[in-house]
Amino acid sequence: MRQRNPATSSSQARRWAVRLTACVEQVLAAHPDADPDNVRHTLILLEQPPLERLQRSLIRGRTAALRATFG
Repeated sequence: MRQRNPATSSSQARRWAVRLTACVEQVLAAHPDADPDNVRHTLILLEQPPLERLQRSLIRGRTAALRATFG
């Protein structure tokens, strides 16, 4: 198994986060009433394979429904 360099992984994660933040800001500039967390989550999901995307969306929706019911 190949070892990952933690510094490389960290810098890649940082670059990805910066790109994601820029994309979120761009969407919010065009749609100021949009929820920033939902925009961020949607952009993250678009990078995932369809089945994983569906699974994560269902989990998120279920959690939101439970919060609304019991919160």
